[in-house]
Amino acid sequence: LGHAGEAYAHRIVEYLNVRPEAGRGTVAEIGCGLGDILRRLRFRERLGLDRDPRVLAAARVMAVLRGRFGITFEVFDFPGASLSGCHDAIILVNWIHQVPPESLAASLRDYFAGHLAPGGAIVVDAVRDPAYMYNHDIEALAPLGARVEHVGTFARHREVWALVRPPEAPAAPATGPITHPGSAG
Repeated sequence: LGHAGEAYAHRIVEYLNVRPEAGRGTVAEIGCGLGDILRRLRFRERLGLDRDPRVLAAARVMAVLRGRFGITFEVFDFPGASLSGCHDAIILVNWIHQVPPESLAASLRDYFAGHLAPGGAIVVDAVRDPAYMYNHDIEALAPLGARVEHVGTFARHREVWALVRPPEAPAAPATGPITHPGSAG
């Protein structure tokens, strides 16, 4: 069930768990599904967001059965719902290939500017597969000021990326036209 056994999920957990303790305060996973990644993260606060309340109910049960307490699960309808709070990490993986690049870029800008702590990271993935609706160019979709880090390459041409906010970065405007040339879908 879920993607707990997938190499890319293990790498995301490893990437985020090696951050200094001060950088592991809060994490939000949008599209958390059954919470496979969240359950293994060592952050003080973990927030799982998904649009399906039935999946979230199953995620709650799985967290309890595995002895992973302290995870909050809430219904969240991307891109319509507004993310609240400021997070050290925001995860969007295993589903963004269904989102048009313009919508994804706008949400990434909003999360980067208004909801990501200085030094924090937004973790995303892209799959180069013609069967997928969108094969995003993450570097082209990255918000202005983000340092783009390649986290790893995995089966099915999946690449995981981190969009890192510099520690000293001031909040950037979350609105404005998308000006990334070549933002392929």
